[in-house]
Amino acid sequence: MIKVKVTYQNKDIVNVEVTGHAEFDEYGKDLVCAGVSTLVTGIANTLYTLGDREHQSITLRDGYANITIHSSTHDEQLILETLVISLETMQESYGQYIEILKKEA
Repeated sequence: MIKVKVTYQNKDIVNVEVTGHAEFDEYGKDLVCAGVSTLVTGIANTLYTLGDREHQSITLRDGYANITIHSSTHDEQLILETLVISLETMQESYGQYIEILKKEA
């Protein structure tokens, strides 16, 4: 199962951590993992390219992603909200493979 932890501070997203594998299908054919990986990698690349690199930490590995924003802009929040909404949309169809937990810091 893919587990997503979204941490908010004063209504701003400060951290998104994605761990695990969906196990929807065999390795290389898992559309849920591929979709989540593509989405998270695209958002991470967008933040890295357009955001303030001094105030962010981004880690991407097989089965793990962590995006931390220490001081965000309005645009960075919009990008992060896009990630969360997109993951929630995937969860609607594949809820047995994706779990999203939201918490306050």
